[in-house]
Amino acid sequence: MTEELLYSQPQWLIGLVTLVLLIISVETGFWIGLKAKVEMTQPMKAQISTIQTAILTIFTFLLGFTFAMALSRFDNRKQMVVKESNAIGTAVLRSKLLPENQRAKMNKLFKQYVNVEFSITSRANVPLEERKQQNLEAKQLQTLMWDEAFAATENNPLSVPAGLFATSINQLIDVKTERDIAISNHVPEIVLLGLLLFAALAIGILGYGNGLAATHARYPAIILCLVITISFILIIDLDRPNRGLTKVSQESMIDLMSIINKVSKE
Repeated sequence: MTEELLYSQPQWLIGLVTLVLLIISVETGFWIGLKAKVEMTQPMKAQISTIQTAILTIFTFLLGFTFAMALSRFDNRKQMVVKESNAIGTAVLRSKLLPENQRAKMNKLFKQYVNVEFSITSRANVPLEERKQQNLEAKQLQTLMWDEAFAATENNPLSVPAGLFATSINQLIDVKTERDIAISNHVPEIVLLGLLLFAALAIGILGYGNGLAATHARYPAIILCLVITISFILIIDLDRPNRGLTKVSQESMIDLMSIINKVSKE
């Protein structure tokens, strides 16, 4: 679990830097093209137009592909919230099959575990060290729950309820690992940086062609830079589970807390 540059900076700052970079690229390309002072013949215009179209098409493909990567990871995180809450809920219900003394212990452990898991995934801008500490606490609670499941099966090896409860605790632990991987599995930062550099190149080529033609459509170029910047920010926003505009709903975990509190009163 490591912090990366683009995933640790505010989105407004990333957007501002991206927009400035693209505007500088288009203006620089226009200035270089203007200084070239090449007389534009019809074949040259066609060639430059073909190059611009090819580069922008490739960039559009890469942008769409990267957006699809971020969206699939976002959907996976949403599914993992439901999957984990279902796994914990199953373990909670099966704990009612245990003897009274173990039910009380397990209910307390379940409450602590859900609170830790909710804290890990619902809060934004959690420092890396604090997140590591929370994951360590969750693993310690898993160990305690597994010890209770092991004790239940050891006391009565032929007990079907004890076996079902042990299976549910094992599934709970497995799902926790899957969800941790889903949270940390975002679009590689090198892909985003490469996409940003490719965008600057594409916009620069567009400005260069305008410079050769000595016609600078400045406002449409700025609008294009703004559209690319917004698309780039949306990709990063999708890849941040608890920051920005798109957030993974924790409704199923909140409902699980209510179920645990209800079971404890029975």
